[in-house]
Amino acid sequence: MRYPIRTAAIALLIATACSTAALAKECVRIIGTESGLPNIGFDPAFQPTDDNAYGIYAVYNKLVDLDPKELKPVPALAESWTVSPDGKTWTFKLHQGVKFSDGRPMTSKDVVYSFRRLIDPKVASPAAGPLNFLKAENIIAVDDYTVEFKTEQPVAELPTFLGFKHGFIVPDGATTEQLTTHPIGTGPFTVETFQPNESRRVLRKNPNYWKPGLPKADCLEIQVILEEVTRTAAIQSGQADLLIATGASSASILKDDPKVKLLAGPAGSYYTISIQSDKKPFDDVRVRQAWKAAIDRQAIVDTAMLGYAIAGNDNPIPTNWSSAYRHDVKPYDPALAKKLLAEAGYPNGIDVELNTGDVAPGMLNFVQAVQQQSAPAGIRVTLVNNPGDTFWDTVWMKRPVFNSTWTIRPPGEAFAYIFASTAAYNEGNWKNPEFDKLLADANAELDDAKREAIYKKAQELLSEQGSIIIPFFYQPINAIRTACHGFNAHIQQNNLNYEELECDDR
Repeated sequence: MRYPIRTAAIALLIATACSTAALAKECVRIIGTESGLPNIGFDPAFQPTDDNAYGIYAVYNKLVDLDPKELKPVPALAESWTVSPDGKTWTFKLHQGVKFSDGRPMTSKDVVYSFRRLIDPKVASPAAGPLNFLKAENIIAVDDYTVEFKTEQPVAELPTFLGFKHGFIVPDGATTEQLTTHPIGTGPFTVETFQPNESRRVLRKNPNYWKPGLPKADCLEIQVILEEVTRTAAIQSGQADLLIATGASSASILKDDPKVKLLAGPAGSYYTISIQSDKKPFDDVRVRQAWKAAIDRQAIVDTAMLGYAIAGNDNPIPTNWSSAYRHDVKPYDPALAKKLLAEAGYPNGIDVELNTGDVAPGMLNFVQAVQQQSAPAGIRVTLVNNPGDTFWDTVWMKRPVFNSTWTIRPPGEAFAYIFASTAAYNEGNWKNPEFDKLLADANAELDDAKREAIYKKAQELLSEQGSIIIPFFYQPINAIRTACHGFNAHIQQNNLNYEELECDDR
């Protein structure tokens, strides 16, 4: 029954695009893949899906950004920073002359307000978890262009934490209601057309943007199309200028199209099988380990992902990073899986209902491969294909076993955001005091080598005992018309920079 609904939705999207062509004729047309309806908005404190990020990255700037390959902190609204010898006081110097889109100057008061707001329990942002080392009274405006962050313990990677996806600067006093629908930011674009219950957004060039000559485009039109075939047809026909994400199967088609260019970033983001470890049979660690052993990771990379990925080991650090706890890949071992299931009291195997949906390019190919690989181990997987437009509201973190997708993050942020006991998005309900202590120890360790060693221990513990299966890390692939340029792939799929993006035929 869902296919007629989806077909109708796609037809409506195409009709909407056509009917608004005159309005946004000069706009660069951007198509995203992940729908956040009905909860999309422009408040940086709340970004449950990539759909929010598509617009937020155009409207605001961060205090600190992360470079596109190694996720090292780089200046953004902060032009520089220093740390005290004890690692407990970080001082950030701000760019002067920056204005919000309504013309008011950006000062340290806005930075202080932005981060105090993220950790305010009344706001209830998921950003509070990764920033749990901060207290409101210890975020201080020293002068108009200097901000101090003081912590009770050393936080060796504080600038990296501030560069996360919530770390955008909003005006002092801005409310959730204002930011969601009528945002004021320092970014390259402003909001011209937006309704919270509609996918389409039109963003106009910010006349007060603080970087001379930018942005290059006068206008962006951002929309979401869930169906990959329709997205691919849109850029081939010229109805779209940029696809934020392209699946491996579409990439194999588009790479030979002379009108389209593929932009691939380093492998980093990942799909998961998230298992709630407080529900049977997965409350037994041996059952979780059995399913991990029943998955052929390299085969998924080669077939479902067509080589646009690298195999992973069930933790958020890619195996080709120097900081990975191991660089080889867990072997596919159905015999071991059977043995573990028998030891756990399931000699005849188990039946699993895996809730999935067309929520990311290649997701369905991935789970079909998992279903086939798991069978020889006695893990009988039934796939429940849920509508993509409601998946994140009705399925994600609400069913015992489900798919998810995450962009790559620096180790400390990734662990704190998703895997720690108190993480806002602890998909697997996995709580391990030893793991939590390792995270705390790593955050306070100023020696890079020692901190990396602690993170490796945390990875191994998560890989062996955790309840989230991460079989691979995929390359973010964007597709852009050859008449367009100025957009680069970032290892974080949703870290979007539209400043230089333009099309010669606009």
